[in-house]
Amino acid sequence: MKQHKDCLILNADYSPIGIIDWQKALTWSFKYTHHYNHGIDIVEYYKDEYVNGVNCKYMIPAVVKTVRYFSLHKKYQIVFSRKNLFTRDNYKCQYCGNAFPYGSLTYDHVVPKSRFNNIRSATNWHNIVTACSKCNRKKGNKTPKEANMKLISKPEKPTFSAKYLPWYQHILTIEGNRTNTQWNPYITSYIK
Repeated sequence: MKQHKDCLILNADYSPIGIIDWQKALTWSFKYTHHYNHGIDIVEYYKDEYVNGVNCKYMIPAVVKTVRYFSLHKKYQIVFSRKNLFTRDNYKCQYCGNAFPYGSLTYDHVVPKSRFNNIRSATNWHNIVTACSKCNRKKGNKTPKEANMKLISKPEKPTFSAKYLPWYQHILTIEGNRTNTQWNPYITSYIK
């Protein structure tokens, strides 16, 4: 058996809502077999992969869907966080335009905190941008204009998009895209 550990979970309308461990998916499918309003249906299994049961082999679920529809994203609020900020800016420094991995990025106050009477009000979607360390040091305690640095895009509060959902970044970072082939029909319209 190959070491597949992830199972894509879809809403009843086949839109992706998360990623769960394949063991959990298999357990849920057994536990809720006769529940019409609960549980999951297995949509796809990993090809030629199984685990041995007492007297049989069980195929490993790759994709499952909920039996009933869950209205999850209509009221989805994108909270201000470092991860969501970097996601909004597509992991690109908003001064030099280069993309960096998560651990190599910083964030910058467009108008420095020192210019605010209440420094807490300086940290918000409209005053924070993703920056690489080099550009952040270069800008220092100045505005972009004072530092002679141009912002690539105006910082704004993001609107809902699939890229803010927990499964999205996981999909993009799966080692060697080993799982994506079977997940592709369900996720390609969400990945940009």
